[in-house]
Amino acid sequence: MLSADLCIAGLVVASSDDVVRALAQKLVTARCVRPSFELAALAREKRSPTGLPFPGQGVAMPHAEPEHVLVPAIAVASLAKPASFRQMGAPGIKLDVSLVLMPALTTKEQAAGELARLVGLLQDETLRRALAQAATSQALYEVLARSLGAP
Repeated sequence: MLSADLCIAGLVVASSDDVVRALAQKLVTARCVRPSFELAALAREKRSPTGLPFPGQGVAMPHAEPEHVLVPAIAVASLAKPASFRQMGAPGIKLDVSLVLMPALTTKEQAAGELARLVGLLQDETLRRALAQAATSQALYEVLARSLGAP
């Protein structure tokens, strides 16, 4: 499920935890995830950081385990100012992240495939720039929907 209601353009936050909370709350409100998703995503981010060091722009993909998910969905935020996320695979490195995608997936197999697909899409610098520069939640949704081939 992808909708403009799950997108936040120009989110103002003080920390990476604030980003995770904001996106998790969007997913809870949309009834895509259980209320436990937020704490699970925060805990998972501490154990297994999701910051990705793309050229010119850090991206993060925090998420929680499938048992916290009711309906597959993705929430997205472009940040007004970058937040510090630890790098995936190198947790000692902190990245300035300005784009955050939070997938909510219902099976481990689905999670692995969808995360790989999202990372592949995010290799496109033009797409990353368009997502980060989207002025409204609707515009952010439209850019992502086009890239995912959503109706």
